[in-house]
Amino acid sequence: MTIRYSAAALAVAAVFPHAVLAQADDESVGATMVVTAARMQQRAEEVLASTEVIEREAIERAGHSTLIDVLRTIPGVRVASNGGPGSNSSLFIRGTESRHVLLMIDGLRVGSATSGQPTLEAIPLAMIERIEVLRGPASALYGSEAIGGVIQIFTRKGAKGFRPSVFAGYGSDDTRQINASVAGGAERLRYSLTLGEDRTRGFDARTDEVTHDPDRDGFRNAFASANLSLGLRERDEIGLNLYGSKGRNWFDANLTYDSHLDKRLDSVGLYAINQLAQGWRSTLRVGRSRDRLDNRSTVGEPSQFHTRQNQFSWQHDIDLPVGTLLAAFDYVKTHVDGTTAYVEDERTVKAWLLGWSAKFDAHSVQVNVRRDDNSQFGGKTTGLFAYGYQIDPQWSVRGSIATAFNAPTFNQLYYPDTGFGGGNPDLEPERALNREVGLRWDDGMHSVEATYYDNKVRDLISGWPPANVDEARLKGLELAYRVDIGKLAVQVGADWLDARDEATDKRLVRRAGKAAFLRVDHSIGAWSYGVDVNGQGHRYENATNTQRMGGYGLVDAYVHYRLAHDWRVEMRANNILDKKYELARNYATAGASYFVGVRYAPH
Repeated sequence: MTIRYSAAALAVAAVFPHAVLAQADDESVGATMVVTAARMQQRAEEVLASTEVIEREAIERAGHSTLIDVLRTIPGVRVASNGGPGSNSSLFIRGTESRHVLLMIDGLRVGSATSGQPTLEAIPLAMIERIEVLRGPASALYGSEAIGGVIQIFTRKGAKGFRPSVFAGYGSDDTRQINASVAGGAERLRYSLTLGEDRTRGFDARTDEVTHDPDRDGFRNAFASANLSLGLRERDEIGLNLYGSKGRNWFDANLTYDSHLDKRLDSVGLYAINQLAQGWRSTLRVGRSRDRLDNRSTVGEPSQFHTRQNQFSWQHDIDLPVGTLLAAFDYVKTHVDGTTAYVEDERTVKAWLLGWSAKFDAHSVQVNVRRDDNSQFGGKTTGLFAYGYQIDPQWSVRGSIATAFNAPTFNQLYYPDTGFGGGNPDLEPERALNREVGLRWDDGMHSVEATYYDNKVRDLISGWPPANVDEARLKGLELAYRVDIGKLAVQVGADWLDARDEATDKRLVRRAGKAAFLRVDHSIGAWSYGVDVNGQGHRYENATNTQRMGGYGLVDAYVHYRLAHDWRVEMRANNILDKKYELARNYATAGASYFVGVRYAPH
């Protein structure tokens, strides 16, 4: 899925503002744009990586309740959740681990440095303007964690005029959503503010009959985001991004007592954009993100795991006679605290990045080299080379080779010995080498794309105490087809994944070997409606492949009706066939459910 350069595309302004500032005299106006694949704006046909872009309009149309629900519809992505909304969730891009996925919000790294996993379940959809998902290694651009890919979220931004929006809805399991936003601007000032709360009584998350407490496991999450920007001159800009969410997820820990997880995410970022000279743009960013998890129960003391990341980035984009030169410096200081007494609780990463992207005649090239200096284990250099060729106006082919790495987490390195072993300070980073090739045909109405990848991950960390013992081979094929005929849009996709432990030749846990989807959207008059069909093959819950979880197929549908120019009723039915399935062994998923909402959004 890609996005047209429209009001939604302005969401990238707070992260790559120079790209937007340059639009007035750039031929890219009206074209399909992507920014994550090279840390700079590119036309879609010039992107040499698999990138999915989901804009605000598509999020509202589909009517999904959570970010996890949105991401699970993307080819090459697998998810696992320990229950309903708000429960701990894992996301696997092209078979890699959850800790191999980098999460960014408005240009800042976000996530837990103790577990290494992004807290995707705590991010509400109401605050999102745009999502970009880069599938494939990107350490040469972003450093550690980006072995499997990058998820970049842009919160809602300001726009000229005054645009309020209010939404309220109710659904199965006493699910309630309410949020309001306002966006506007005048002259060179832009602002936006979003507030809301999601809550549900949920359902009984556990399915085993021995250890679970038979009750509803609910979730609530309050959130806010704000953005402010000011244009100082024609191509200079300063801005502020704020985001915060505070949620609670109840779960079954024991028959005799109740437990819940308090999850809090927040970030604050300042940026400055300067046109230093003709064709030379500077982006300076400083910010902080926090990920705080408190595990509480009616008995015993709570356990707390808190991460704070102070960040600084200075990026230069310099137009050359052929292509664009990228030069950047990234700095991240990570601190962890809580109830666990880690041997070390702080680390610093300094990174230098060089890149060159160019398109000349029918050829496209991207080269990136990055050097990360980590205070825990020293230096690591990663690289990326990608090449594309436009065979004719419809056909194009691309290929790439890239290295990537993932630094060990604080738990893996420094968790204290509690009698069952502790962290291992001698761990080395996990390393990856990825090769892929893609073929695309696009005539403006129809598009077909096929991508084959082969990613070998070495020094995988596993076991307890943890050690660098494993190697994994991740091979797969992704196919996608789309057609747009008037107000009818049809998307079909399928992917095959062979993710195996090289030593045992066993499949990695919770990775389905096959997945497919069908999405049909249509509108007529005041009505808009659509159907989603998603299916995945069987998976295994354990490394020995003896605990098999069956495959499943889900059918969802939505109907929207515009009552008036500014008012719309939105209805959605999920899992219409009431399929019983598991994403994690002994954890339930939602059955057939409905949700109805009303949206007020003046145009």
